[in-house]
Amino acid sequence: IEQLGVNIETGKKLGEDFALNDLKAEGYDAVYIATGASAGLTLGLKGEDSEGVTEALNFLREYNIRGSVPVGKKVVVIGGGNAAVDASRTALRLGAEEVTLLYRRTREQMPAYEEEIEEAENEGVKMLMLTAPGDILSKNGKVTGIVCHKMKLGQFDKSGRRRPDDSDENDFTIKADQIIAAISQTCEADKFLGDSDVELNPKNCIVAKPLTGQTNVEWVFAGGDAVTGPWSVIEAVASGERAAVAMDEFLSGEQQAFWREDLSLDSDFGPEVDPVPYPREKQPLVAAERRCNNFDEVEKSWSEAVAVRQAKRCLRCDYGK
Repeated sequence: IEQLGVNIETGKKLGEDFALNDLKAEGYDAVYIATGASAGLTLGLKGEDSEGVTEALNFLREYNIRGSVPVGKKVVVIGGGNAAVDASRTALRLGAEEVTLLYRRTREQMPAYEEEIEEAENEGVKMLMLTAPGDILSKNGKVTGIVCHKMKLGQFDKSGRRRPDDSDENDFTIKADQIIAAISQTCEADKFLGDSDVELNPKNCIVAKPLTGQTNVEWVFAGGDAVTGPWSVIEAVASGERAAVAMDEFLSGEQQAFWREDLSLDSDFGPEVDPVPYPREKQPLVAAERRCNNFDEVEKSWSEAVAVRQAKRCLRCDYGK
């Protein structure tokens, strides 16, 4: 990126060291904001400020930056998404003796990828479904456990899933010396945009046009999780590409995205040819007992023959499974 002519300045924080209007005053004609949704939501529970309570993004970020992060012996992870499962598997690899994941809905309703959930279970993560966190217990300022409420499924909510309601069962307590919250992420655009006129939605994400990333302030563009909330890396990269094309057209008045031209591909694909009826090949994995104490790649690659055979069965979505 630097070889293309991009200047990278570090140690400067939007909203503290400079503001959008400062950039405008310095002569910048377009600005793209891609700060992500890197703030983890807090639990809002009594005892949350106890030593040993942390947030999944901070936990995972510290490990990835430093190569190590403090981990307890009995760890409780709260949440049902990929970050919760990732934090659980990471805690095991860093030496936790017992990892329990709490989720207030059922296993089928967990938003994490099914293969991630399955492999976490294979590695020893204990899953407690229909369980919501209550008060966090502590002694001398250090976490000692968490009170849990059993839940039951109620009526459907706006997410299309059955709402988790309190059951009539008695609460129970899980002993823990570390609790990791992984309930969601948010963008704190209201904090770093200050008194700018950039429009925000009720979740503090930036409002931008889907096809261009342009905000209500014509020279300010935005994309990625700062706009969508927690989403995928693929979507974030794609939004950057769309905004780059839009900013260039905004500045030059011309469409110059030469790479968007349709290419003629030399393929022997025949739209009338039926796909072959091969079953879906399972992803080869390193055995759980060999991987749960290290960070080596878990998924192994297919052989060339298997990859080619699988490609032949993925041509039509209406052709069986």
